[in-house]
Amino acid sequence: MKVLHILYSGLGGHGNVFFSMVDADKSGDITYEALFFGIEPVREGYIKKAADRNIAWHSVKKKPGLDKNSYSEITKIILSSQPDIIFIHSSSYIFPVKRAVMQAAKKMRIVVRETQPNHLKTKQEWLGLSVALMVADKVVFLSKEYKTAIKKKLSVFFSEKRTDVIPNGIDLNIYKPQPDANSKFITLGMQSRLSPTKDHATLISAFNTCVTENPDKPLRLIIAGDGECMPALVAQVEKLGLKEKVTFPGMLEEKDLAGFINSLDIYVHATLGETMSTAIMQVMACELPIVASNVLGVDNMITNNITGLLVPAKNAEEMARAINVLLQDEELCQKLGKSAHNFAVNHYSNTLMLDRYRKIFFSGN
Repeated sequence: MKVLHILYSGLGGHGNVFFSMVDADKSGDITYEALFFGIEPVREGYIKKAADRNIAWHSVKKKPGLDKNSYSEITKIILSSQPDIIFIHSSSYIFPVKRAVMQAAKKMRIVVRETQPNHLKTKQEWLGLSVALMVADKVVFLSKEYKTAIKKKLSVFFSEKRTDVIPNGIDLNIYKPQPDANSKFITLGMQSRLSPTKDHATLISAFNTCVTENPDKPLRLIIAGDGECMPALVAQVEKLGLKEKVTFPGMLEEKDLAGFINSLDIYVHATLGETMSTAIMQVMACELPIVASNVLGVDNMITNNITGLLVPAKNAEEMARAINVLLQDEELCQKLGKSAHNFAVNHYSNTLMLDRYRKIFFSGN
């Protein structure tokens, strides 16, 4: 069986899920192929990973907004590849995919993995999801809550038979506790795209409060990632006089992520909303205490005071208060970290994720 994955070309959960799925598959009865699509060039890390795994790949660069030429390129690649299943990591890709399926001489099935948070969807993304619910063979949501919300909003297009719930999974052989020997600093960190859907500005403000209130502690903050908000965040750091305490290492390749996470003492995930955060899964698996925004897509992953501390979004004062609690309570840090690790092991394995997708691939429904 040949499965062609269509996924975003830049940093994000698409690539992590795709390669986690490939690495979990030891059967050898699926041939994987990738089509990287987006406004960004294909990440070098993806190219290397594809080469290391002998995965054929293609790329289509699109212009911002509706780019019909790029959609035509996707259709051509699908018709040339002739996969048995087209696995798309966003319902917004449904239009060129359905066009290819209609033109193909062989039967191709469409599996959609829907990931964009509802409150962040554009009109085009809502349209894509509506169409996907009607024409895809299966639409997969990342949580029951997400599926329920979509069913309520798009009930006229919704079919229980054509939908499923499969959480993302990560490689627990890579993301696991590895205590860092460096104790010179107390290090806080976050990893994500530096985009408006995240809330790094609140994190920086909260960190500034923690520095002021803990003059005896050698605090530092590392914000890993890149994106359009980088200049504004750098300017904020400079304005607050935190240049010596806050660093931006840029985008990290996956081979460096586990080391980065394990170098932290506290992980802080400031966001306006998620569907299912790969970064949080990775951090939970590494047994770190977490402070995170109490928003959709996070509140169904972290249970307050059990697997992490949840704080209101865009509230620097409450975020600083939660960080200070962890700075003063090592026992609580260990308790939260261990609970998070156990939850990740039981729910976020890439092997479990793949087993669920294989049932879709081979059952034909």
